Amino acid sequence: LGKCIAGVIGCTICLICTPLIALCCCCNIANSAINQVQGKRYDTKLNAWVIDDLEKDKLTIPNQDDADLLSQYTSTADDQPSASVSSSKTVKETEYYEALGITADATESNVKRAYYLNARKWHPDKNDSEEAKKKFQEIGEAYQVLSDSKLRKTYDVQGKDGLSADRTELSTDTVDPSLIFIMLFGSDSFNDIVGRLHVVTETIVGQSSQSAYSSLNFETRKTMSELERRRTVRLAINLVQRIQPYILATSESEKVEILRNWESLSLKLVDVRYGEEILNTVGKTYNLVAQQVVGNWLDSIEAKKSEQDMKFNSLQKLMNPEANVEAAEKKERDEDPENRELLNMIELMWNATVIDICTTIREVVMKVLHDKSADDETRASRADAIMKLGKIYETTKSTSLDLEGRSKKTLFQSATAAAMEETLRKMRDNENKAKDDLDS
Repeated sequence: LGKCIAGVIGCTICLICTPLIALCCCCNIANSAINQVQGKRYDTKLNAWVIDDLEKDKLTIPNQDDADLLSQYTSTADDQPSASVSSSKTVKETEYYEALGITADATESNVKRAYYLNARKWHPDKNDSEEAKKKFQEIGEAYQVLSDSKLRKTYDVQGKDGLSADRTELSTDTVDPSLIFIMLFGSDSFNDIVGRLHVVTETIVGQSSQSAYSSLNFETRKTMSELERRRTVRLAINLVQRIQPYILATSESEKVEILRNWESLSLKLVDVRYGEEILNTVGKTYNLVAQQVVGNWLDSIEAKKSEQDMKFNSLQKLMNPEANVEAAEKKERDEDPENRELLNMIELMWNATVIDICTTIREVVMKVLHDKSADDETRASRADAIMKLGKIYETTKSTSLDLEGRSKKTLFQSATAAAMEETLRKMRDNENKAKDDLDS
């Protein structure tokens, strides 16, 4: 857990500080003027000057799943030899390894990546077939054992038979913190709005134990930078598609209907874990960044200051999770000191997510509003539509979750339950099957 938190803090600080250092350097001030004259914009995620052209950017994204970049990190059962064939490690049984598509000598990070990818692939929400249900259950059982060093050692030597007495309880300690992070903030409902969170990319690439982005090797940094670039381009394309009907509407009644549709979708989004907080953050960022582009000089300055305040406030809370907590939450921490660390961790994770979302959404809006493939009138219409969408996103509140349901502790417990869903089943229904397999 400590390594995961250190990694989150390190990478989050880099997201904020690296662009500021690059822009404030004396040598870069002169270059800034030159690049602006050339029609370029400084991309704070890429830390480079760019020319935004969505039509050309589309052509630079070969596929939607980034398989060309992630294949070296995400080998699964579909493309990796079975453990019994390729592993140099001798084990009594290979069923669990084969369920995740990894070899018996797979590292801890390989186990985690394989589980994450397989769980998303076979999750009942995405695939309601009987095969998917069976696969989802199998990979959950496999991960329960292989992610726990003690259980894995027992399984390697004795097979399933040696686990019959050990798989009676499952602690949250056996679930990787990054998986809980993903379940807490990485809802698929927001894929088209915020994309793959930075920490999720780290989990897939298998570098979440690193202390900071700067400690990654060159090739990994290059891969992660390209993944973030693609994330921004995809989200910009999605945003254009989302607001296009409003821009093309020819009557006021059409526009009102589109606004109602946005409101209806927003009401659904705010009811997922941290949905209200994520959507409100996105909406506020939409508005602030759009104002910086189309507002007058004073409005632009104020919007830019407000945007920076959002990120620096989150960074301050990231460094001191107990700072500025609301009275109700402070009371919860004081009354339940054993969970103080848990609540601090959730606060840390959330503020890291805020910074990631703000930084990414800023570049998305900038790309849409500086898009050279659109004319001035279209870009102005886009800005108006983005601000209207932003207002809806920023002000929509959940009407179905009570205060208890929205508490950090309850949300964390819900996310942990989801992350452990497969493993918590305890495989009671499969005990007979396991015994039959051993007897046969």
